[in-house]
Amino acid sequence: MSFLNPVSRFFLNRSAGRRDARRLAWLRPRLQLPVGAACLEIGAGNADLAARLAVAYRPERYVATDADPRQVEAADRHLRRRFPAGLPPGLEVRTADMRELPFPEASWDAVFAFVALHHASPSHRQYGRVPEALAEIARVLRPGGLLVYEEIVHRDRIRAWLGEHRFSIVAEERRRWRDRAIVRKTNGEVEEARAASAGGRADGGK
Repeated sequence: MSFLNPVSRFFLNRSAGRRDARRLAWLRPRLQLPVGAACLEIGAGNADLAARLAVAYRPERYVATDADPRQVEAADRHLRRRFPAGLPPGLEVRTADMRELPFPEASWDAVFAFVALHHASPSHRQYGRVPEALAEIARVLRPGGLLVYEEIVHRDRIRAWLGEHRFSIVAEERRRWRDRAIVRKTNGEVEEARAASAGGRADGGK
């Protein structure tokens, strides 16, 4: 899995606010969550989007994760500054690898992954381990659950994987340089996703 270098991490944490405000503005008329929703975010950066979503949607639980412990520490500091009186109920930050999520099957109503999926591979240009992350998302999503994502790399291949595994498009925005979409898991077949993940490992990460 690829990690951000210190310079990239600095600019990510510094520039998140405006970008996440635009993302939330896009989501508000398109995304509906059930009452008492459980939400997971992978590649959460400094958790700015997590904070916005937790306030806007008030899910019962929102866990913002990142594989890099240094980024999790930065996210925790950002949230403590943003909410000096205490974090919104249910909001937490923790370390987690998107290829091996430490959560039970069918445990989340929504998974958020904004410009995160391509970090599953050692290099951004390699698609090989992205299916592992997608399979893990499929495993932990409840039937009818939503994957909300944005990507700038491997966009067509990610779309193809989701289509093959019976995810249906709820909303989308496709531009020359990025895809943004909300897709719904339309079945509970976890074994199919696991088989795809195993195939991704077998191809050598190319």
